[in-house]
Amino acid sequence: MGALARTHAESGLARVTDVERYGADDSARVVVHVSRKVPFRVGAFEPDGPLPRVFVDLLDATVDGPIEGHLSGLVRRVRLNPAGEDGARVVLELVRPAEPRVFYLLEPFRLVIDVSGRRDDASVPGRRRVERVVLDPGHGGHDPGAIGPSGLREKDVTLDIAHRAAPILAQELGVTTLLTRDVDAFVPLHERIARANGFNADLFISIHCNASEARGGEGVMTFVFDTAREEVAERIAERENGASRAAAAELLDVLGRVSGSRNQAASLHFAGLLQRAAMSSLGNGYPDIPNGGVKQAGFYVLAGASMPAVLFETSFISSERGEARFGTEDFRQKLADAIVNAVRAYRAGI
Repeated sequence: MGALARTHAESGLARVTDVERYGADDSARVVVHVSRKVPFRVGAFEPDGPLPRVFVDLLDATVDGPIEGHLSGLVRRVRLNPAGEDGARVVLELVRPAEPRVFYLLEPFRLVIDVSGRRDDASVPGRRRVERVVLDPGHGGHDPGAIGPSGLREKDVTLDIAHRAAPILAQELGVTTLLTRDVDAFVPLHERIARANGFNADLFISIHCNASEARGGEGVMTFVFDTAREEVAERIAERENGASRAAAAELLDVLGRVSGSRNQAASLHFAGLLQRAAMSSLGNGYPDIPNGGVKQAGFYVLAGASMPAVLFETSFISSERGEARFGTEDFRQKLADAIVNAVRAYRAGI
């Protein structure tokens, strides 16, 4: 990963302020931070050498350069160059052909360049390879997430659930587990799935506590990424994305034009297993918790996943009753057990 700070601005042009690079064997992510929203275009060079290349032109933008950084895996090198007087070009040199997918995030503006050479997992029946799982405890650091009426913080609950699930996955299933954060630290949303891609994970599970504006709400929900719009799902995505409704809606429009069905069937299947595992685990002691079902929404943290990926809204922390439950070891352990049981069922081909 690299950071490229710029110290001067040219009149009328946006500035590239930071570039982050994440490499893996079958995928890579490059995140270009720009001082404001700019138009862009994506292309590929005709093969004239040993390496295929894709490029993204940022219009009305400037960068001090040329600048380059090396990666391992699918992308060998990333280059950032001025392109004329009013543009900049990002070039990714690939070790083999791969499909680029480019989208942007707002508040602040970031251009996300994903390339993947990994085949989509469209098959659902049969025993599946699950050797590596990424658990993503939501929020962290300066971002507490939702806060209960008495001050219990989502970031602390999600980390505890992940810490409970990880050793069971290792001991009982022999699964290698990576946590996107192992301590109370802030990890940007775009970096979380990049870490999972770099880990060559077979599953990605983002763990969260739900909340409602009225400090009420009940129920467990599991989400997969999709640009479909449903009012309840949109409100939850807006909160978890940390973005305004307008920014979230614009992201869905952008992703609707570039996203495919990568791992969609497998994600939906695993989401159903996790939802059923959660209701079964909580049924012993908390039978009154409603089943919110499997839903689809445009969560930033799931965008660009190279593996089946879900967001697990474990229950509502915003009510006094919900917060009290999250404050107990029993409730958190049952949620961790649900994650383990879902992974076990998915691997077994259920």
